[in-house]
Amino acid sequence: MRHLFRGVLLLFLVLCCQLHVVAQQTPSIQNISSINVDDLSDEQIQKFIDKVESSGYSEDQLILLAKSRGMSELQIQKLRSRIAKVKSGSSSNSSTNGTGRLRKSPEEEQQTKEQSNQEDFAFDPFEDILVDSSAYIDGLKIFGHQFFENSSLTFETGLNMPTPANYVIGPGDEMIIDIWGASEQTYQLVVSPEGAIRIPNLGPIYVSGLTADAAKSKVISRLKKIYSTIGRSSNADVSLGQTRSINVHVIGAVKKPGTFSLSSFGTAFNALYSAGGPSVDGSLRKIEIYRSRELVSTMDAYAFMIRGTGENITLQDQDVIIVRPYVNRVRFDGEVKNPAIYEMIDGETFEDLMLYSGGFTNNAYQGIVNLRRVENNFKTVRSIEIGEASSFAIKNGDEFEVGKIKNEFVERVTIEGPVMNPGEFQLKEGMTLLQLIKSADGLRGDTFMDRGVIIRQNEDFSLSNISFSPVKVLNGEESIVLRSNDIVKFQSIYELRERYDLNIEGEVQRPGEFAYVSGMTVEDLIYLAGGFKESAAKSFVEVARRINPDSTDDINSSAEIFNFPISENLGISEKASRFKLEPFDLVVIRKSPFYSEQETVEIEGEAHFPGMYVLDQKDERISSILERAGGVTKFAYVEGATLIRQSEYYKRDEEDVGYANDAVRIRKQDLTEIFKRDTIFSNESAVFKQEEAIGIELDKILKNPGSPYDLIMRKGDIISIPRQMQTVRVRGSVLYPSNVRYQDRESLKSYVAAAGGFDQEAKKSKAYVIYANGSADQTSSFLWFKNYPKIEPGAEIVIPHKPEKQPMSAQAWVALASSVATLALVVTQIIN
Repeated sequence: MRHLFRGVLLLFLVLCCQLHVVAQQTPSIQNISSINVDDLSDEQIQKFIDKVESSGYSEDQLILLAKSRGMSELQIQKLRSRIAKVKSGSSSNSSTNGTGRLRKSPEEEQQTKEQSNQEDFAFDPFEDILVDSSAYIDGLKIFGHQFFENSSLTFETGLNMPTPANYVIGPGDEMIIDIWGASEQTYQLVVSPEGAIRIPNLGPIYVSGLTADAAKSKVISRLKKIYSTIGRSSNADVSLGQTRSINVHVIGAVKKPGTFSLSSFGTAFNALYSAGGPSVDGSLRKIEIYRSRELVSTMDAYAFMIRGTGENITLQDQDVIIVRPYVNRVRFDGEVKNPAIYEMIDGETFEDLMLYSGGFTNNAYQGIVNLRRVENNFKTVRSIEIGEASSFAIKNGDEFEVGKIKNEFVERVTIEGPVMNPGEFQLKEGMTLLQLIKSADGLRGDTFMDRGVIIRQNEDFSLSNISFSPVKVLNGEESIVLRSNDIVKFQSIYELRERYDLNIEGEVQRPGEFAYVSGMTVEDLIYLAGGFKESAAKSFVEVARRINPDSTDDINSSAEIFNFPISENLGISEKASRFKLEPFDLVVIRKSPFYSEQETVEIEGEAHFPGMYVLDQKDERISSILERAGGVTKFAYVEGATLIRQSEYYKRDEEDVGYANDAVRIRKQDLTEIFKRDTIFSNESAVFKQEEAIGIELDKILKNPGSPYDLIMRKGDIISIPRQMQTVRVRGSVLYPSNVRYQDRESLKSYVAAAGGFDQEAKKSKAYVIYANGSADQTSSFLWFKNYPKIEPGAEIVIPHKPEKQPMSAQAWVALASSVATLALVVTQIIN
């Protein structure tokens, strides 16, 4: 353990050193102290999780790395919470192993190990969540910086575009000259460093410094000297092919200052994007472009990004772009469409700030804007009215915040319940309850007219209740003036009583619960329930009705029963019942006593016509079925015939949700409880057989049909008649369980001897025999004499094991000795 502890400690120290080296070797993201986890999107958190899962970092290692990179304890706790939330919502299959490390497959473990050896912990799991970190200050983004840090947005130069007419030709540009007509020729020429192209038999043509149109005119003019048909029977055209690349220098407050190679079509925005955009202190309002040491343009990125105007000039080789530090920045937060930190230039007002932010949101409080400003080295707070704010001058460091309106309504009343048009309405001056009811198009016919209530909000925001009579209000006998935020509630007569239902059970297609409808008859309810089943007793119905407690004094009465015939075809005729149903009536359709489905049995084995047979009588016996099957064949072993019967405790298929009847179900439960009480019982052994073999004596049945041996057949019964058998099976506690050839008049011990004899664990006194017909017989004994069962062909001899004896523990021996000693002491005292 001591060596293991030292090894773990050494590994921990090495890891700390390596993590510190990694932090120093990553200048672009040296620390993560500026991260606000609340500003990270779920996509960024998910990318972080994915990288961690593929890296093999443990949670402790990640915390150590985060601390070494400057993340605060508060942000670490927030990051933990966000990771757990994102994983529970979108990564339900994530799991960890016992060490706190994210679990991976063996292949991934090996791959991670190899990567770790190769990269030496150069992996940075915080890379994805640091993408936008420099675009935020104290949780608020710097407007415009996200354009340069958004991976899905680029300012790359488009090359698939026509050549601008004012494009200036320079060394490295490719010019394509096409001549067609009477003369045909194509030239692809590159402008030399001296600024010329060379056409055979014509000499150099200097085009450097010319625009594309001027160069085209000059080249065609020179071509006419060797192609005299140009302009008459031939035509010529000059276009630009592969453009040259230029080098521009981006310096100042940018993330990656340096020299960048761009297309000759490149603009100032292209160069700025290549440099990663302005740094956290860089300006977007003052970007200077110098050419040949002279200032040729000053670009305002806000004009380009907000108004779509501004000068985004095309750059030339060796241009220099300088991004100056910002001069004025203000925070604009709260209920504005685009809260951010904005850079303002001298002379801009609050009206310009509103333009940049997109204006107020729908929930903005547009009375006063709060301003925090530093004056005389102290922070001050000012409240600026919206009407005066448009011309308000802005200073560097100002912090504006627009509040949110409260979720409070004025001049509103609400009406609920059984009205034609429930909802919210404008409260007009002096509006009464009757006027509100009329505005809602009146009450419905099911309105409870004896009471209504008004829930009123008092000045202290407590609630009070005002009751009224809807009848008196509608008649003008009562007038109530409403107040703001009053809620008027009406109730339906059906909401103030128990729901009226009808139930129908028994032999109908869709038994169950149905809504009560006034005037419904029994035939109507049966019709709604899908009609009768074929098994229904259609001429007899029973209706059970609840006892009205207000109309009876008989406390022993629980229901009122009605029995009467109904129309069998559910038609409307004189035979139809006139019995009207009432709420909560229970209608029961009985099963016809003359209805029964076909019940099949099966004969298999040595019968002349084995197969399925339908019982034609409820008391049909084995002999009758065998007679219909043509009797047994001459090969049949009659003594081994068996009746196989479906167990009444077995659920036949998944669709059977019950048993044959409740008595069978209760009997099964009782047997299960007995097994649990009297045997060593487990849930695995609590299985009732699907089929049970019943020992029959077929020879006696054939000789004496209708005798007690001749059992009555039941649905699903199988009569199995085997062929002649010549073996006896021996199993259990014998040395060599096997099948032994049957020999007449041999005893049980002879067959056991043929199977190797009894083993040491055999309980000989409990040996028993299972005969081919399913019956069994056990060994009986009188004094020291044992009477073993008779053996017949096809029988199975079973030798049980002796029960395992549990040795007495030391505590049990001590307890026994104490008991004996106590008993001896008692006996001694009695004798004395």
